[in-house]
Parts: sequence; C-alpha cells; structure tokens
Amino acid sequence: MFSTLDIGGQNLARHTGLTSANDLPRITVDRSISGVDLKLKLQLYKVRLLLLTRNVKLAKREVKHAMNIARGRDSSMALFLKAQLEYARGNHRKAIKLLMASSNRTDAAMSSMFNNNLGCIYYQLGKYHTSAVFFSKALSNCSSLQKEKPLKLLTFSQDKSLLITYNCGLQYLACGKPLLAAHCFQKASLVFYRRPLMWLRLAECCLMAVEKGIVKGSWAPSDRSEVRVSVIGKGRWRRLLIENGISRNRHVDSVERDVWALGGDGQPKLSLPLARQFLYNALHLLNCSELCNSKSIVRSDSSLEENESSDGASSKNSNYKNLPCNDSKASTMPAALINLNGDLKEPKGGTNQEGIQNSISYYEDICRRENQMIKQALLANLAYVELELENPLKALSAAQALLELPDCSRIYVFLGHVYVAEALCLLNKPKEAAEHLSIYLSGESNIKLPFGLEDCEQWRVKKHIDCEEANVGAAAAKNSSPEGLEDFMFLKPEEARGTLYANLAAVSAIQGDLERAHHFVTQALSLVPNSSEATMTAIYVDLILGKSQEAVSKLKHCSHVRFLPSNQQFNKSS
Repeated sequence: MFSTLDIGGQNLARHTGLTSANDLPRITVDRSISGVDLKLKLQLYKVRLLLLTRNVKLAKREVKHAMNIARGRDSSMALFLKAQLEYARGNHRKAIKLLMASSNRTDAAMSSMFNNNLGCIYYQLGKYHTSAVFFSKALSNCSSLQKEKPLKLLTFSQDKSLLITYNCGLQYLACGKPLLAAHCFQKASLVFYRRPLMWLRLAECCLMAVEKGIVKGSWAPSDRSEVRVSVIGKGRWRRLLIENGISRNRHVDSVERDVWALGGDGQPKLSLPLARQFLYNALHLLNCSELCNSKSIVRSDSSLEENESSDGASSKNSNYKNLPCNDSKASTMPAALINLNGDLKEPKGGTNQEGIQNSISYYEDICRRENQMIKQALLANLAYVELELENPLKALSAAQALLELPDCSRIYVFLGHVYVAEALCLLNKPKEAAEHLSIYLSGESNIKLPFGLEDCEQWRVKKHIDCEEANVGAAAAKNSSPEGLEDFMFLKPEEARGTLYANLAAVSAIQGDLERAHHFVTQALSLVPNSSEATMTAIYVDLILGKSQEAVSKLKHCSHVRFLPSNQQFNKSS
C-alpha cells in the first residue's frame, strides 16, 4: 500500500533560475511552511517509518497524535496512513472506510494510490477479481499522469505504475494465470531486480505454467544441461564450442541474456530451464545480502567490545548478563523487548529515539527470518526443477543444502529428504535413498507424521488483529469464499505421510523386498487413494507378485496413468 508520503512533497515549492544574494531572504520566506504543518509532516513521516518497520503498536499511538494535529486541516495524508495501519493490523473493512473518508481523490496521483490500496485490501480478503479491477484503475490513473503536459520532475516520483504492476503480478499468480503474472513481474523487474523474492515469484510462474500444461514439460538434452555444445566453422576450421549458460557465481551471464524473449503473443517464454535461472539469481542476491549483514554484525560486535572494554570489568560482566542468549547472527534484538507472540514491546520510560531504534532492530530481525524462509523455498524449488530436468547430481546438491539450513521448517525438511531420496534412486543408490526415508519410520513398518498443522500455520501470512473487529473479521474469514479459487498450499500432514509410504514402497520394490513394498503401498493408497504414483507402484508390485487380477482392477481405475520406470515412481510433492 502507498501513502501520500510516497509521491514526494508536492506542497513544497522549488525555486528555479539564477538568484542574487539579495533574493535569498525572499526565497526562504516563499518556501517556508507553518510550524503546525511542519509538525504534522514530521509526525506523518514518523508513522510511515514505524509502519515500514512493522511496529504496529507504536504506529497506532503515533497516528492518533497525527490525527489530532491534522484536525481542522486536510487530513487526507493522515487518513491514508491510518488506513495502511488498519490494513497491517488485519482490519480490512475499517481500512476501506478510512480510504473512502479521504476527500482528496481528484488528481491522478491520489486516485492511483486510492485504487491500489483498495486492490491490496480486496486481495487480502480473497476477492482476487475485485482487486484486479482496482489495480487496473490504478494503472489507468498512472497512465493519465504520464500524459500530463508539460511533464514535471515531480511526476516521476508520483508515478508508481511499476509497483502497482508488481501487485497485479501477485494477483494473477493467485488466480492461476502464470503468463500474465510473469509479464507483470517482467515489467516490475526494473525496480525489484535486486529483490530475491521477485525472482522466486518468476520461478513460481514457470512451475505453475508447466503444471497447468501451458508450456511444454519435456525438454531437449541441451535445455536440461547448463553446458551447451555446438559445432561452428567448416572444413579445417570446424571446431567444437562449449558454452556455459550459468557463470560460476550462479547468476545469468551474456549467454542467457535472451531469456526474456517474448513469444508471438507478447508473453514471456516460460520454461523449467528459465525457472532454474531465476532461482539461481535469487540465491545469488540472497547470499550477497547475508554476506553484507554478517559484515555489519561483525562491525557492530567489534564496536560493542571496544565500548565494553572502556567501561571497565565490572560493567562488562553486568552487561553480559543482560545480553540475549540467542546467536548474534540470528537476532540483534534484546529478548526482553519481544513478547510471546513475537511482537515488539514498547520499553517503559524510553525516548522516541530509543523506540525508533528498537523498531529498526526488530525489523532487521524480521528480514533475516523472512530471508531464511525464502532460502528454504528457493532450494526446495531448485531441487524439484533439477529433478524434472533429469539432473540428479544438481538436485542432490540443492536438497542437501536445504537439509543443512539451520532451523529449517519441518515441511521443508520433509521435502528435502524426499528430493534427496529420489536423486539417489536416479543415481542407482536405493540403499542410501531408503536411509533418508527411514528416519520417519516408527518401528518396522509404521510412519510418523513428517510435520503437523502447526508447521503449516507458520507459513501463513501473520495478521495483526488486536481490535474490536477481531471477532467480526474471524467470522467473515470463516464464511468468505475466495471467488472459487483455492490457495496454493502444502500437502496436508496425512497426505505427506501417504507420500512417504508410496516412496518407501518404490524403494523396497527396487531393492527386491516385495512383501514390504506391498505393505507400504497398501498404506499409501489408504491415505492418498488418488495418487497416480502410489497406484503405479501398487500395480508394479502386484504384477511382480503374480497378482494379475488385483493389478488389472487397479489399472481400470487409473487408465489415464502413464507407466514409468520404477526408479521414477517417486511422488515429488510439488
């Protein structure tokens, strides 16, 4: 969401032309604003900073102060920020009321913000088609802003079309339209090209397009490999040319500059090799960000040690007792300032400067945790893509890197073990694959749940609902239907358990332990009866055991299933 602070200070006049020393006092008077207006502006910037650092509780108090200062004046800026606050707290209907109360919606810049913010709210409410209408209106407002003559310098700061286009991309992705989403992300990449999350979204567009059958799912050997071989020249000048599509630092080099080539319909050419490029770009940016953060932490630690050494031994010991027990790389916030819900508490008796500094530290911790979540998704997607491109060594490397991440989610630990096991099977190492899957075995033949519902809750968007509309919002969320669309969710714990049974059955069949394979695949079909991979494994086992009638019976219920070699019967759980 945007506020009027995002489109520049249109109320502050700028002087142009040559001036003499005698003109300076007059210019200063012309550019001055009243003390009350300046106080309001500073207060609004403070609220904006607190919202950016996600300190919702302190922002709530400061926005009330801003509304009191704006009383009797044009309060459009304060209303936009208050609506953004309620949006962050999860009070979406109250945010709509505040936006509708803002009176200044006549010019194109204000209208674009108004429509964009409404689009964001309806997106969070699950009304994706309604949000698309408002995003379209916001882009139309930006287009009319660009057509204004003469073109002013302020117009460039007021034009937020690329940011709105990114919102459109998210909306199209939620609606299951990967081509349109990728087209929007492509335009928004002019602004967000240094954001790992944008490259992850582009990779998701490629994966969704392949899953829906919009683009081809089989690739030539030259497309699967990162190394491309071609023949150039004739006769005695004939040579073999070997090109590396990905440079050593894992981001796209000159060989891959045409990956954004558009098709005849003007849409990006999505593919699994392109998804791999996007994932490598995101990992490169994420690793660079972690390196910069680690350097800043080392510098702050060294300055802290210098201050402690100058304070003396007694104060040094007392300070160490107050330091949090967490690793400094994982958190730089004192544990006493964070409550049980993970929200920032306001220290009693602290100054405004201390509150803002604590908000910034809290925000940096949030960014580190979010980067950790992004990295898990990137490595899991990369392992999946490499398996689809039949590069088991690359898939094994990515899946092992996923399992080595500290504090990795149980969901991604499950995916990591499944992808490692499949890669090992493709490398003709079924024994090692069985070891990765057997960690979920309880006893000889029972499998425990790889993760629970509480693990799935951690990956849902956290909403700050702490006001009188909490009960109403919960009831509305329970009864609302997202316009016939389903969220792109993880497997349910029981389905993941069935996947493990199916994969253990496949490994047991490869190893020749058919009785155990029959037991595992029976359990798998009881948990995931519609799984084509489990059904294929069951048919394979029945045929080997001589149970032709049972195999034919299963085959009648899945005549659409395409048979694969036994070492490819893994459920990738994408």
